[in-house]
Amino acid sequence: MARQWGPSMRAAERAGCVVSASRAGQPEAGSWSCSGVILSRCPDLVLCHGGIFTPFLRAGSGALSAAGAAFLPGDSCGDDLRLHVQRGPAASSPSGRAERGRPGLCTPQCAGPESGPQGRPRGRPLQPPRPAELLLLLSCPAFRAHFARLFGGEAAEQWRFASAAPEEEVTEDEEEDQLRALGWFALLRVRPDSEEEEEEEEEERGPAVAVASAAIWGQVVFATQETSPYDIAVVSLEEDLPDVSLPVPAEHFHEGEAVSVVGFGVFGQACGPSVTSGILSAVVQVDDTPVMLQTTCAVHGGSSGGPLFSTRTGDLLGIVASNTRDNNTGATYPHLNFSIPITVLQPALQRYSQMGDLGSLRELDSATEPVRVVWRLQRPLAEAPRSKL
Repeated sequence: MARQWGPSMRAAERAGCVVSASRAGQPEAGSWSCSGVILSRCPDLVLCHGGIFTPFLRAGSGALSAAGAAFLPGDSCGDDLRLHVQRGPAASSPSGRAERGRPGLCTPQCAGPESGPQGRPRGRPLQPPRPAELLLLLSCPAFRAHFARLFGGEAAEQWRFASAAPEEEVTEDEEEDQLRALGWFALLRVRPDSEEEEEEEEEERGPAVAVASAAIWGQVVFATQETSPYDIAVVSLEEDLPDVSLPVPAEHFHEGEAVSVVGFGVFGQACGPSVTSGILSAVVQVDDTPVMLQTTCAVHGGSSGGPLFSTRTGDLLGIVASNTRDNNTGATYPHLNFSIPITVLQPALQRYSQMGDLGSLRELDSATEPVRVVWRLQRPLAEAPRSKL
């Protein structure tokens, strides 16, 4: 797993930090903290959630819900606000010099010395916290609107803010402050230790990459019938996608291999796509041909139609079709789900792509009875049941 997720973890480590806020000269008042994202190195900018600044607002938390409040300047907080940003330990370069701006994960053992018992290496301690200043607090109406859409109305009664404090110690005013802070984010500037550091960060700053998304219309050219065990549809897009790389269909499946599912489960488009991981726990075959893939990835309502990938190779293994529900209790089991193997679909898709012929796709509606039994999650009877009479 370290090799599989290494690049992603290193990217997250380089972009992550911890932001803490406290009152000057009042250690007994405690501190507030949250995670932050490093946006740039020169200037050294950090983005974090605005909730930790609520206790420091000069006008109180009501300023966050004032009509037309789109942003608040940095001086909207009191002069006693003290901010610090802490990153992970710097990685060592081949020359032995610590490279700036390359933090690493730091678990509790990082607080120890460089070497543990018997000379085993330990993680280096976190870099010292650096002072920062609040540039502005910015409201994001789209975030607040989506939150109201997901958790508004009767559904709101099923959700509460998590807190380390006992529930009886969280007052109604504190919960109201948390609600007001939803949708507010803070932009910080980390103060450089020296002019030399500013110059080095300017050299290390990389080019920005913009990612855009757009809705594209399509037309359904084929969909399986309700009686088909395979639930799929083929959509022809009205526009080409030249910048989207096509997945490589897998030819073989290996039980136990790491897999990932990409989909719009749970809250769908409101929260964007999600990626869940697991293993390919079973390859169900009929006449030595795979007809169903079972995985342990978390699959929720709305994930159907999403791709199932091999984590190791990136090959497309199948299309998510369903998870499991207990008809007696209504409970769903997201980690027990089933996908249609891409080997079932690939020949028909290739024929349609090359010749425009839907004949092979229509054959999916006339799957054999053993295949239908598999997708009904039943075992075929070995022999006719005998009557006890």
